[in-house]
Amino acid sequence: MEKKLTLEYARELDKKDVLARYKEEFYLPSYLYYEANGLGPMSRRSEATLLRVASEWKEQLVAGWFSGKIPWFYYPERIADMERDLVGAVDKELIINGTTTTNIHCVLASFYRPQGKRTKILCDRQIFSSDKYAVDGQIRLKGMDPEAELILGGGEELLLDEEKIVEAMTPEVALVFLGSVIHSTGQLLDMEYLTEEAHKRGIPIGFDLSHSAGVVPHKLHDWKVDFAVWCNYKYLNGGLGCPATLFIHESNFSVYPAMPGWHGYKKSLQFKKLPEFEPETGAGGWQHGSPMILNIAPLEGALEMIQEAGIDKIRRKSLEMTGFFMELVKEKLMPLGAQIITPEEAKRRGGHVTIAHIASEEMTEFLDSGSHITKELKEAAEKKIKSEKRPDASNQVRIAFSPLFTSFADVWQTAENLYGLLKNKD
Repeated sequence: MEKKLTLEYARELDKKDVLARYKEEFYLPSYLYYEANGLGPMSRRSEATLLRVASEWKEQLVAGWFSGKIPWFYYPERIADMERDLVGAVDKELIINGTTTTNIHCVLASFYRPQGKRTKILCDRQIFSSDKYAVDGQIRLKGMDPEAELILGGGEELLLDEEKIVEAMTPEVALVFLGSVIHSTGQLLDMEYLTEEAHKRGIPIGFDLSHSAGVVPHKLHDWKVDFAVWCNYKYLNGGLGCPATLFIHESNFSVYPAMPGWHGYKKSLQFKKLPEFEPETGAGGWQHGSPMILNIAPLEGALEMIQEAGIDKIRRKSLEMTGFFMELVKEKLMPLGAQIITPEEAKRRGGHVTIAHIASEEMTEFLDSGSHITKELKEAAEKKIKSEKRPDASNQVRIAFSPLFTSFADVWQTAENLYGLLKNKD
């Protein structure tokens, strides 16, 4: 084995890691945690901001709307501003609001305007299930059939072909809505290029950044992305139930929110409860009812840490970790039937690695159990390996490392643990 793939080498990388100190700020399980793209762990800073806001509620009651450390009335805007540098937004382009799916409904209700022959929505073929449900629902609300009006572009291969997505931007397309990093494969799309091509054709375009926000830098404003949505509980570590973020490009501030609510009303007049809706300028005008203050609170502490660490350093370490893991997969797991699905080119991959293996079900169960090998799990994996069947698109294992709480030694151990599961016991 090459020296660079040893545990000793991984430990040397950890000694040089400028982000290593953040690991001790998290409450982590006793086993290795690979689900940064599923649910980030609680940090001590998140715990502190949650407890502070809970204390404000206990001690101040309704006065907390205007007298808390960060008055609750402005909390969604203030916390959203902490994400500006992470995604390349400018003032008023972000708001913490609802969930990713409800935000998708909001933006589609406003930006999807079928007229004449422009009636279709173009999405990527690997669209996340909840996103598709929302798209289908919005098409139906316009009185049309998703079977006829939804185009799934990107070609027939497992990895999407961006040129084929562009080819699908025909005069019939009224809106483009894509993922930034594809959940199933870890592929990172070229958002700047796709946005430019959509706008050349007069088509508005938006993205779901749920699998890239917090681990990949973005320049949403400069790229002129029309809108974007993302959750805050994955790489951003905002906790379960944390509200999502909505981005509306400055050039679209005149777009009327199709699903308005009282907290999106112009701030200076909000408590007057006037009969006609007058939205606040920017993304803030897209809010609905009272914000979920206690659910937002952990995100404040989480974002403080991410701001301090810096998104460029986070991305650099993420690429180093995923690249290191891919080399380990080639060395240890490919001889045992594994395939790497995620693109190896740095600019084409996000923060997680997808590998395919005929024993993917057993591998996932193994990782979820804290890498505990049982006799039954070992025998089930061996049986599938001996069948010599080739894995298909359903036989995938997704492994996500967080630059803030994963060490290079953890990455090495992950590959070693999987090797221990898959190797022949003889």
